[in-house]
Amino acid sequence: MTDMITEDHVSIETAKLLAQKGFNESCDYCYVEEISSDNSSFHLSNINDLLYNEENDLKNVDLSGWVCLAPTLQMAMKWLRNVHGLHCNSDYDFVLGWYCQITSLNETVEYDYEEMKHYHPDKDSGFSSPEEACEAAIKYCLENLI
Repeated sequence: MTDMITEDHVSIETAKLLAQKGFNESCDYCYVEEISSDNSSFHLSNINDLLYNEENDLKNVDLSGWVCLAPTLQMAMKWLRNVHGLHCNSDYDFVLGWYCQITSLNETVEYDYEEMKHYHPDKDSGFSSPEEACEAAIKYCLENLI
């Protein structure tokens, strides 16, 4: 039996950028900071698990460690497309490996495939997965195009 396929969420860095750019959609997960005497770290938490107990009663919860919403990659890409007119997708090239493509839906210029905007990493081998390519595209849009 194989492991259940799960949705990937954006990284904490990308989640913070999304929050700075106005992302405020309904999400099931958020990032929470845990501070110990040695260091601090972030973990992904289900919002309902933080707020409700097993009987579905609202917990008396300290949300001071709550950092930001953690959308899935697909949610973030849909928000970029619907709100900012930026379409991100990943594809595979046998030479490059996984890469991502960013297209502005607001520009009136029609692109031939060769003229579309590609974003590649600063390495020759491409990304290791389509999820990694999508994360990079989302982050690139937030840092450079919005």
